[in-house]
Amino acid sequence: MKLKDIIKDNDLNIAVEGRNDIDILGISNDSRKVKSGYIFAARKGVNINSNIYISGAVSNGAVAILTDEEGYEKEIRDKNMGVTIIIAQDALKAYAIISRNFFKHPGQKINVTCVTGTNGKTTTTFLIKSILMNAKNNAGLIGTIYYETSGSAVNSGNTTPDAYELNGMLSDMVNSGAKYCVMEVSSHSLIQDRIYGVPCDVAVFTNLTRDHLDYHKDMENYYSAKKKLFSEILLKSNKPKKFAVINNDDFYGKRLIKELKDGLRDYTTFKNRQEGGIGIVTYGMEKDSDIFAQDISYSKDGLKFNVILPSGQERLEISSKLIGSYNVYNILAACGAAYALSIPCNFIAEGVKTLLNVPGRVEKVNTCNAETPLICVDYAHTDDALKRVLSALRNISGGRLISVFGCGGDRDKGKRPLMGKHSTDIADITIITSDNPRSEEPLKIAKEIEIGVENAIFIDFLNVDLQELKNKLKNVRNNHIYTIIKDRSAAIKMALSISTVGDTVLIAGKGHEDYMIVEGNKYHFSDKEEVLKFYENRI
Repeated sequence: MKLKDIIKDNDLNIAVEGRNDIDILGISNDSRKVKSGYIFAARKGVNINSNIYISGAVSNGAVAILTDEEGYEKEIRDKNMGVTIIIAQDALKAYAIISRNFFKHPGQKINVTCVTGTNGKTTTTFLIKSILMNAKNNAGLIGTIYYETSGSAVNSGNTTPDAYELNGMLSDMVNSGAKYCVMEVSSHSLIQDRIYGVPCDVAVFTNLTRDHLDYHKDMENYYSAKKKLFSEILLKSNKPKKFAVINNDDFYGKRLIKELKDGLRDYTTFKNRQEGGIGIVTYGMEKDSDIFAQDISYSKDGLKFNVILPSGQERLEISSKLIGSYNVYNILAACGAAYALSIPCNFIAEGVKTLLNVPGRVEKVNTCNAETPLICVDYAHTDDALKRVLSALRNISGGRLISVFGCGGDRDKGKRPLMGKHSTDIADITIITSDNPRSEEPLKIAKEIEIGVENAIFIDFLNVDLQELKNKLKNVRNNHIYTIIKDRSAAIKMALSISTVGDTVLIAGKGHEDYMIVEGNKYHFSDKEEVLKFYENRI
């Protein structure tokens, strides 16, 4: 494609120096990935200024440079690099727009549903995709666990890929015949304009609780980042039918609903949506929401409840293998999105039922042994997520609840004591351990988690004979015991060694992840594999 066709866009605020009739073969914001015929998109990021790599990009074959940093265009001229200079007012937005143009506006050719929030994004996107597939609609998926663009899945790098990769994936979906894309949208991606210019049909807000404050600094900035999906991306989308599906029971969800209705005239209630406007669909547990749940039944086998749809006359009978009240909310969010997309009700209920599990999301580990406790691995790595999943398991566990978790290094330290408090308040036995300590000392992280412990007794499990320990812990239900075992593999083995049939063991923090990061080194580690290995060795 010619450069002049890529930069011909009313949304671009740029100046061009040099030839614009050159052929462009690709775009990259990583100088190491630049090839002959590429545009190198340079920018000043949070941690690094990639403008310093312009010379390297040109050496690798870049024929054009995109930048918004004053002074670098002068350096290109002075060094006579012989490349076209594209000077943008905002390099991030310009990178997103030229990426969209390079792939010929793929988002216009596919229905795009975006899901944001702290917790529930992955499960909600899996549910929506299951509903769409049951309705015989080919759908792609972009999210934390994997990207599925043309029938096959690849492990994801980021929850939401960068603008060039994202538009390339949308293009692949279109070319493979997909009619829908369901996508998780992270707060980082919204701040970094990775989905800028992507025409969204439906935007979903699940909830907002403490997370990523090492990046956003405070909850107000975090909320503002999430709000961009609605106040910018969905608002500017030129799709004919647009809907915002928002959790009406969440504090920030209520705030978002009010601010959208009061501050942006394009937003109206679902029933009052005008052509070209955006209809808000609210969901929750009470009747003041457009979509709400009734007659909820919880068990180890899953959920059963009724979903009342906006008309008030339509009722979905939901049966799901997913467990916990938080998954009622995820199912309601998916039902709201599917309803906004005009999916027939029978396909919605069947799509929910068909999804048996989500990798690493309260995923039950099948040990092929009837004499084992209920063992679940989960991605819960925030205080709110850990509290929710432990509370859900507490409600359905007939025996003791055993929690194994840690906190990531070089990340928000404020949540560490909160996670320690929630686990020791809810679980009968808590084992604090490591979880991607990165550059930090694992024991130091564990001690910061321990600060939040208020009503639990410490026992050094490693210095007690195992049989003696089992006897001591036999009747601890609701007495709350905790320990610290730095080695995650040893912590998991200990939890399984002291558990019995009827107990529930939660191994939290990593979920689907199959790696551990320690002092800059990344090596293979899987909670699920550790569980299976333990029982294999006992046969």
